[in-house]
Amino acid sequence: MKIVTAHTDKEWDAVREFRNRYFFKPHKIDDPYTWTFEHEGHKHFILHKEAEIVGYAHIQLWPEARAAIRIIVIDEAYRGKNYGKEFVELIEEWLAQQDYKSIHTESSPSALGFYERLNYVAMPFNDPDGYEGSPEDTDMGKLL
Repeated sequence: MKIVTAHTDKEWDAVREFRNRYFFKPHKIDDPYTWTFEHEGHKHFILHKEAEIVGYAHIQLWPEARAAIRIIVIDEAYRGKNYGKEFVELIEEWLAQQDYKSIHTESSPSALGFYERLNYVAMPFNDPDGYEGSPEDTDMGKLL
């Protein structure tokens, strides 16, 4: 398993596909955040299993050495095989190498157990852009 930031046409096509299939098309809306594709404060990671792209994550880099998981998803065909866990661990490792001190997320109720198993705890999200998530979500985070 390895992660890369999206660079090639194939990787950017995968980014768009994951975002649309799992997040925006179910809500019947166009992706309003494509501007992040060219913004230095946003990283779009692809998870590779050999030649296959099996996952995608959108990470926002914040001031004060903090980062946020905006989107993370494993393709349905690869779920239940610990790829999500490995993906998060690789992202955390990359962030730590870049001197980030914490990672934050707003967990949906269905993902809460996933984050708890990765040692995420209740931690204020405190989005510097003022974005407010769903009231159903739980603010979580982890020190790196």
